[in-house]
Amino acid sequence: MAYFITLADQTKDLLLRSNHLLSDPRSRIILATLPAAVLALFIPAAYRDYQSFLALGPGGPPYNVIGWLAVKLCFNPFRREMFSTKPYDEKVTAGEDTGFLEDLPHRKGERPLMGSFAAPQRQRNQLPTQETKDKLMAEYGDLLTQNTHLVDRVPSILERFTDAAHVRDAVPLTPVAKQLKREICHVHGTSDHSVHVTLAPADCKRVIEAGWGQRFPLSGSTVFRNLSFGRMSVLPLEYVLIYAPRDEEEIRIVMGIIKASVRYVTGLGDVR
Repeated sequence: MAYFITLADQTKDLLLRSNHLLSDPRSRIILATLPAAVLALFIPAAYRDYQSFLALGPGGPPYNVIGWLAVKLCFNPFRREMFSTKPYDEKVTAGEDTGFLEDLPHRKGERPLMGSFAAPQRQRNQLPTQETKDKLMAEYGDLLTQNTHLVDRVPSILERFTDAAHVRDAVPLTPVAKQLKREICHVHGTSDHSVHVTLAPADCKRVIEAGWGQRFPLSGSTVFRNLSFGRMSVLPLEYVLIYAPRDEEEIRIVMGIIKASVRYVTGLGDVR
């Protein structure tokens, strides 16, 4: 009983103090201007954040304020760690030990700085020259042309603003191809020219350890499936980003990684 009496007294005291605060003209002015002050601090910061979203270039989310808000509120809270190879070690140990990569030297220098958004996943520095971009896109196009028995070139279902290598309808679906709705990889040709690929677990481990890439922050997450009410699949843990090549030698290596992705997702080794 004494506890409730004390609580009632404290509540009464708080109400009296509140009434006194509201009766003070200076306090009323402060309370009236507080929302404006908060907005004055929030709006410039939000605008800068929105501009940094646009600076990454178009990708999967809408390239406008709606896309920015969707990523901030719905995707960023579910970002996952991107550099651990433990998920792949476990799969390799369980028997998924086949790799498709050939030569893979260690990438020179530090990893590029990345944008702060879950999507689009893009680099902020170490960007290739226009000449390097053009050569990469030409070699990527040649690869797709030479392998029409395996892949089609279609608009990406994951990026929307670029084309993807897509398993041909005549090719039997592997489990990972079914999970990805036949999409194998795509180059971010409207922005930094990094590449999203899906690789065998053993190859994911090699790529991350050699410094050529990192996992997509929502790989393995159910967020896409949940937000689309089941229309989209869970992206596999093997869905990774490959950093944009900076010279001709790196183009050769990145193209080798793309070929390994085609072999893994199609389940066929006849990649030309």
